[in-house]
Amino acid sequence: MFRGFAIRDLTVLLGTIVLWWLGLSAEPGATLASALSIGAGVGAAVCAYSLHEWGHLVGAHLTHSVYTPAKRLISPFLFSYDADHNTRRQFLLMSLAGFAATAVFVAAFLLWMPQDQQAGRIALRGALILAGLTVVIELPIFFRTLFGGTVPRTGMFKGPTVGGRD
Repeated sequence: MFRGFAIRDLTVLLGTIVLWWLGLSAEPGATLASALSIGAGVGAAVCAYSLHEWGHLVGAHLTHSVYTPAKRLISPFLFSYDADHNTRRQFLLMSLAGFAATAVFVAAFLLWMPQDQQAGRIALRGALILAGLTVVIELPIFFRTLFGGTVPRTGMFKGPTVGGRD
């Protein structure tokens, strides 16, 4: 069911690796080297975002949540969470899985992204911006749910649901 999304995201990862390698092979300071570096850095940030979304999906799946897969591969989201058929606990654990994935990519980028390369600097800054957006957008929803009760409506897609109840 998510095979197309896995292929899409692995293709982006492979493309990012190829751009990075080509950027390292290009003549330093050349326009081509800069373009390849920018592409590799942005690609790495896109991969980080994808990891965050896959974290949410793994959390939803492991908690037997009900969700609707995205219908189009161009969607930045993998699925829509069904607020009517999931418990508060399921929502919180699904959210935490996405946060954990974000923590993993931020730690990995801080530890291993080469800051002496333009691609590494772009990738790290992109990852930090994405992590910041997670803090600003998703953490308040998480805490409102943690302390307030109801599962928020986050649905964006229509279609058959997958998963099950706790």
